Amino acid sequence: MKSIGYGLALLLVLAACHRDSVDTVQPEYDNWYTLRSPDAGSIDAVWGDIDRTVVIASTTLTLYRTTDRGESWQQVYAKNQPVTGLVMQKDTLFATSGMLYAGGEVTLVNTALYSIDLGATWLTYHRINPTFDLVGYAGNSGIKTNPVTATNGVTYTIRRQYLNDSTKIRGRFITPGVVTQTGRQIDLPKRHQLRSLALDAKGRLYAAGSDEVCELSPNFRYCNGGRGVVYVSKNPLP
Repeated sequence: MKSIGYGLALLLVLAACHRDSVDTVQPEYDNWYTLRSPDAGSIDAVWGDIDRTVVIASTTLTLYRTTDRGESWQQVYAKNQPVTGLVMQKDTLFATSGMLYAGGEVTLVNTALYSIDLGATWLTYHRINPTFDLVGYAGNSGIKTNPVTATNGVTYTIRRQYLNDSTKIRGRFITPGVVTQTGRQIDLPKRHQLRSLALDAKGRLYAAGSDEVCELSPNFRYCNGGRGVVYVSKNPLP
């Protein structure tokens, strides 16, 4: 009788563990693909083309690269260097280490690293890149990761939805998706803390951020151990 009871208890524990181990973020939705971070950090920045090469910057101060839609990731840089943005200029991929906030916009500053092989290897950048290091000079407005503007003129901004207990001093909010300059809202399939946006050469939107948020209060909790997510629109958004 004891052995039966023990076996039943063990099965219940294993079942509970199995439920907790199931990733709540699917690899594909009707209008989106997803890429999952290989570590337990949120994703600060993303660059690339999901059909070829994608590079992400994790909050664990690590850069990762995939060439197979996230089936496998290669750690390509991990030297305690924070990365806030990834931008290709001509044949060089730059990584920035700072950002400026103004009027709800996020502008990338301070060139930290560069790569000439699509993010496979990285070197420290010792020169001045006017795009990132001279923001504000001679009308240089820099490159933004929120908002981003497509070639058709549509601008996408991370949408903040403030919670009921928010105040002017303590503004608690969630980021369910993006909003265009005309007020059109495009929500993601799951709830995340979005950190940056990007567009590829085909006009597809990339929204990078945290793992799915399962609980906001009383105890904040991610659903899948904290692994960050990038949503990639299957087609250019209207």
